[in-house]
Amino acid sequence: MKRKLALLLTALLVFTTAACSADNSSGQPATSDNAGTESTDETETAGGEKETEKNDGEDAAEAAAASNKSGGWTIGIANREITNGYNRLIAYGAQDILEAAGCEVIMTDAETDFQKHNENIETLLNSGIDALIIQLGDNEQLAPLCEKAKEKGIPVVTAGIGSHIDNTICDTNADDGLAAVLLADAIFSGIDYAGDVYIFYVPGAPLLENRLAVIQGVAAAYPNINLVPVATEHNVSKVQTQMEELLTANPEKGSIAAVIGTYDSLITGAVESVRQADRSEIVMGGIDGDEVSFQMLFTEGSPFRVSVVIDASSIGATAANTVLGVLDGSIDPATVAAKIPTACYCATRRNGAEAAEMKWGTEIWEKINMSREEVEAAYPQNDNLLVCYPTVP
Repeated sequence: MKRKLALLLTALLVFTTAACSADNSSGQPATSDNAGTESTDETETAGGEKETEKNDGEDAAEAAAASNKSGGWTIGIANREITNGYNRLIAYGAQDILEAAGCEVIMTDAETDFQKHNENIETLLNSGIDALIIQLGDNEQLAPLCEKAKEKGIPVVTAGIGSHIDNTICDTNADDGLAAVLLADAIFSGIDYAGDVYIFYVPGAPLLENRLAVIQGVAAAYPNINLVPVATEHNVSKVQTQMEELLTANPEKGSIAAVIGTYDSLITGAVESVRQADRSEIVMGGIDGDEVSFQMLFTEGSPFRVSVVIDASSIGATAANTVLGVLDGSIDPATVAAKIPTACYCATRRNGAEAAEMKWGTEIWEKINMSREEVEAAYPQNDNLLVCYPTVP
């Protein structure tokens, strides 16, 4: 079953990705779980220093009590980027929930520019919003902005950050530790726990550094695995060039056992380079379960064997529902866990058809120019799909 991976890869090469990631589409997601301007001077809120001494829960609760709009709130969603399926599903998953509740949504997209992202957040804080959702960003840079939000009485929920930031209610995200362990186990078992494994990550991206650290921890248990981190950028073309250099430096089959992307879209070009080099013995995989992930998974001769699928729509929906609950008083922010994780599941060629439809719906096949019937004929779907949730005491 020969499929053309080149069309979607060509589109991906035009923009940078980040996962988690980076790219510029603004299309609505296939399924849903259901503008930055110049900054203005900040105005101080009533209460001054006395207000800043209160805890995060009290501030958010007072903000909710002060606003009696009964759903007519204005909510800002600040995205560091809206570039791949992961970003889009979070952003529009949140937007769908908020707009269904009667809220006005102001969405910004910094197009992977950290400084623009910070400026967009500052602008939103000065625009009269009732609450703010922040998708991705640098913890240290976001901390003072979240402190300003607290001073203004604006509740903040982060999405996809990977850790809690002071003066926010919570971070909604996948359990990246769990996802990284699932990926490491799948890749390492696929190479019989031996060989050189290269893992692409982006320095300074907390989410990706967390995934790298977990995979390094798993690799440390297997002395015959040599895990080699490869620092890169949110740029498909750059990663593809780096992969081609690795192939040139390691021409013998078996000299590269596996290649891991800390998110799927990061290694789309690398997957194609390995396929064209006829090095399908190299086992490749990543995290996210984007549309292109399933196209790579089912393309004949592709080395891409596994994607740990993240329920990104639920990340956005959970962030939105948390904000709404705080604003209408049905949720006490002091009782909200610092991190609210969502489900993930491991997609391979033996269960990927179900995994693809679970995340993207039946429309996925038309979008990736494949049919489920042909996929099942080429790759019998003999394995069960196991949806994993973190254990929360």
